[in-house]
Amino acid sequence: MDNRLQSDGAIYTNDYKKTEKQPDWTGKVELSKDLLKQLVEKVKAGDIAELRVALWDRTSKAGKEYKYARLDVAEAKKEEPKVEEQVEEKDGFEESIPF
Repeated sequence: MDNRLQSDGAIYTNDYKKTEKQPDWTGKVELSKDLLKQLVEKVKAGDIAELRVALWDRTSKAGKEYKYARLDVAEAKKEEPKVEEQVEEKDGFEESIPF
C-alpha cells in the first residue's frame, strides 16, 4: 500500500436549507499540515493541486444519515511501458499438425 496522505471529514444534510440555491449537503474536512504541504509543492512545481474525494454512506449514533468523506492528493497516473509483442517466426511445422 502506498503512503498517501489523506484527511477525513463528515458531510451532513443541510437542515437549514431554505431555497434551492442553498446546498443540499454541508460539512467539513480538516486538512493536515502534511497534506497542505504536498499540495503547495505541487503548485510550486507547476502542477494542478487536485484532490481525490471518496464518500461513504453512514448513520450517526443519533440516527442521522451523513456522508463520511476522505480526501487525498491525486497522483498522476503512471503509464506502464508497453511491451512490444514478440513475433514468432513460423517454419510451417505448427501448421502441418492436423489438430
